[in-house]
Amino acid sequence: MTTETPLDKNNNDSWQLNLLDEKAFELFFKENFKPLCGFCCYKFGFDVELAKEAVHTSFIKLWEKRAALDPAQSVKTYLYRILTNNCLDVIRHQKIKQQHEHMLQTNNREKEGCHGYGSADFKELKSNIDHAVKEMPEQMRNVFVLAKYSGFTYLEIAHQLGISVKTVETQMSRALVRLRIQLTRYLSTVIFLGFLLQ
Repeated sequence: MTTETPLDKNNNDSWQLNLLDEKAFELFFKENFKPLCGFCCYKFGFDVELAKEAVHTSFIKLWEKRAALDPAQSVKTYLYRILTNNCLDVIRHQKIKQQHEHMLQTNNREKEGCHGYGSADFKELKSNIDHAVKEMPEQMRNVFVLAKYSGFTYLEIAHQLGISVKTVETQMSRALVRLRIQLTRYLSTVIFLGFLLQ
């Protein structure tokens, strides 16, 4: 049992004998263009414009290869095969394009997560951190500032403030807990997490 194609409904067998005749080709094109567009829309889910483009391209390929066609082969079947392959190529291209766009969107989101706080949001975060640090008890604030802003080691801070390393560790731990509580809504941002984990 053979599958009926849109071309089978238009009995243009006489055109098979006129492969190089432009007028015959033009007639064949006009009679089959709309049915083939409908086939593309139904079979492959194309919109009208994409279907028209696919059918147009298929007729162009048929015309370009007309001289090499086997006279024993049905032109209708050959065109149907060209159209099907062309539609599959379009679908593959669309999938590749979608994958590429998805990759770009993912990369952009990652970049925004890492670098996106270079505007008003970053200024707001920095302002809130500064305010939270100012509200810390004096010793806790001194330990935090020396560690996070000046880059001192715990041993250096202990010598600087005249306290034990253990006290430095305790004050630093309490400072971080305090910041996490006060700046909860920023915990999802990469910048703030990086700041806390430094």
